Amino acid sequence: MSIALIAHYLGPSLGIGKYLDRLLPPLVTELMARGVRVKILGSPNAIHHTRALQDLKDIVQPLPPLDYHPSQRFAWFATRFSGYCRSKELETVAWLSNPIILPWHPPTLAVLHDVNEWAEPAKYGSRLKTALRAAIYLDTSLLFAKKIIVISQATEQALWQYRSLPKLKSKLIVIPNGSDSPLVNLAPVEILAPKVPFLLSVGRIDPAAKCLPEAVALVSALRELSGQPWELHLLGGMNSSTQASGKAFLERIAHLPWVYYHGYVDDPTLAEWYRQATAVVFLSEREGFGFPIAEAASFGRWVIVSEKNQAARETGAMGAISVNPDRPQQAASIVLNRLPQEIADSPSRSIWREAALAYAEEICFLLDDRQKGWLF
Repeated sequence: MSIALIAHYLGPSLGIGKYLDRLLPPLVTELMARGVRVKILGSPNAIHHTRALQDLKDIVQPLPPLDYHPSQRFAWFATRFSGYCRSKELETVAWLSNPIILPWHPPTLAVLHDVNEWAEPAKYGSRLKTALRAAIYLDTSLLFAKKIIVISQATEQALWQYRSLPKLKSKLIVIPNGSDSPLVNLAPVEILAPKVPFLLSVGRIDPAAKCLPEAVALVSALRELSGQPWELHLLGGMNSSTQASGKAFLERIAHLPWVYYHGYVDDPTLAEWYRQATAVVFLSEREGFGFPIAEAASFGRWVIVSEKNQAARETGAMGAISVNPDRPQQAASIVLNRLPQEIADSPSRSIWREAALAYAEEICFLLDDRQKGWLF
């Protein structure tokens, strides 16, 4: 029995990169223990940025078409992927990110992280471009994947609202991401953290999707209500689709002496920022999971989330402060009242080892069905 795990993303290692880093090592270990021959097909970009892919180099095969322009990438997978799998004796496929699945491909499992990028009509510059991307990455998966994994109940709900297809019931399963973070085990390092209270924002510099202007407004309100010199510190990179808006946002806030952008940082530095933050701010309203929420919870930090963010309830609810991002004065008052309180003990949360076991089960079901001749 053999399977290809497809792992790719473009740009810096943000949410998908962390997902691959956390899931792949225990998943590969579990599959191999079950006698499954595993090959990882990784994009050169993902291999360069993802520690897990580097550590698993003996079973990782760089696949340059994964880094092609979207139209070229789709053309390659439409015309050559099936032959590639036959030549490598790969019986099944699991797309761990950005799936492209067509009916002549091997039996396939697809992982969907969220539907945000397709639900916004002009996300990629026009309704037509966004609709085409949705057709390539989402709709082909819903139609032709043998099994679909979504990473949270929030993603499941969003998917049903966006694409309510009767066939989904028989193939859709929720496997929550782990909320444990290895960052807490990293040794302290020196950073230029402020001596005043500050909110930490971690994630892609995407002003609209991550509600970054609202985070700036919240800190401004905190400064006004408390009389203290609160600061906002932004950590994260930019991908190609949001680079223009990200740069424009940073230019608009450049005159504010209490907002600092540090760019993308390594894991030890990120861990230290979490340790020293007064609280983490993550106001995005349509996340499938939200790694900063889980990481903040691991470090025992309050995380300020949008009251519309369903994923926060799964990821780190006990340490979440829910606010309305559109009402910064009210939000600031809520934050100032909650911060002095202790975070309640969280009930047991999903861990990455458990997620890997659940993925392995679904992959083995797929392989067993193929051997029995139930999949064509």
